[in-house]
Amino acid sequence: MKKVLVATGTSVNKMNSVAETIKKMCADKNVEVDVVAKNIYEVKLDEINPDVIVLLGPNKLETHIPIIDGIAFMTTIGVDQVIDDIISHL
Repeated sequence: MKKVLVATGTSVNKMNSVAETIKKMCADKNVEVDVVAKNIYEVKLDEINPDVIVLLGPNKLETHIPIIDGIAFMTTIGVDQVIDDIISHL
């Protein structure tokens, strides 16, 4: 199963909410994903091995894994496009 990592350095509640939203919206498009939410300062990419990373806030990660800006989930503007971007990387 493909895996999405949602990472942020601040709000655990927002991070978990975004993770659930991604899982539901992908399921609505018949895409089954495992969505993992982690603190960006504690995450170990080699253990999680995500196919794509959704970052919330002004965080950065140095990796070859595709990274998508998740600000749309906080503003609710452009969420459908971000979901399509996530799916395109799976």
